Amino acid sequence: MKYIVFSLDDGTIWDVDTISLFNKYGFKATFNLNSELQDFVWYLNDLPIRRLNLEKAKHLYDGHEIASHTLTHPYLDSCDDGRVIYEVAQDVENLEHIFNREVVSFATPFTTCGDREIYLISNHTKIKDIRLSEIDESFALPNDPYHIKVTALDINRALELFDDFVNNKEAKLFVYAGHSYDFYVNNTFDKLEELLNKISSYKEDIKVVTMSEMVDELFV
Repeated sequence: MKYIVFSLDDGTIWDVDTISLFNKYGFKATFNLNSELQDFVWYLNDLPIRRLNLEKAKHLYDGHEIASHTLTHPYLDSCDDGRVIYEVAQDVENLEHIFNREVVSFATPFTTCGDREIYLISNHTKIKDIRLSEIDESFALPNDPYHIKVTALDINRALELFDDFVNNKEAKLFVYAGHSYDFYVNNTFDKLEELLNKISSYKEDIKVVTMSEMVDELFV
């Protein structure tokens, strides 16, 4: 069996359309959220990127995994040890309160999660798996659940790699990571649907799972 995980960051208004596509195909994804940035708006060039109010949108994520992405999306390598732990542990607590379910997965903000941060998060919070931002196109399993790398950060690259993933007998894991607003900014919602449609043709050989489900099946 091969596994695909979709890991999407930030909880923006475009999660609505993205989740609609996942639900259409009956696939689950992992959404990595910052509990202290609800309703926050920042600008990508002139485009406002608006985060959802999680309290109001919590049922949007029914059937999908909620994961931590830190409270405030800081550069973790610039935080002292206590701040690293607080950013993750408090985010987990807040998200569990909002969604009334356990939160055990974490995706690092930016590319600033090194050995120190991984040690602190894995030893001082409830987190059981960490998705990094490093690229690894080998389709191999990580050595442990705290060093999960990304296969593709771009939907076009994901489509390019998909046939290799299917045809490679040794391929085990494909992790797509990014943001729902990427599909809007790049006008690639159709590419996401193309990929989901392709995956749906291989349901006997490929499982689309959440990050924690993948870890439970392959590491526990």
